[in-house]
Amino acid sequence: MKNLYIRCSEETYQLANDLAKKESRSVTKQIIHLIHNEAERLGIEVEVKKPDWLEKISDVPTTAELPSDVKVGLQGLVGTSQQGFHQD
Repeated sequence: MKNLYIRCSEETYQLANDLAKKESRSVTKQIIHLIHNEAERLGIEVEVKKPDWLEKISDVPTTAELPSDVKVGLQGLVGTSQQGFHQD
């Protein structure tokens, strides 16, 4: 998430505030809405860069992709020993 600080005149702020109220939005959401509408009108698209960790995590197999004899999570901790006394 990025921050965008806008310095403007009192008149511009009041216009943004009045627009926001008319659309039942906050001033911040109204400005974001206006930016997106204008970009769509002009055919501007931004390529969103995927974070590096997203590619790395996609290489990790899911539980369904693992062989059935591999125990994951708590299954790997469950044992099959018997409790009791050993009698000779």
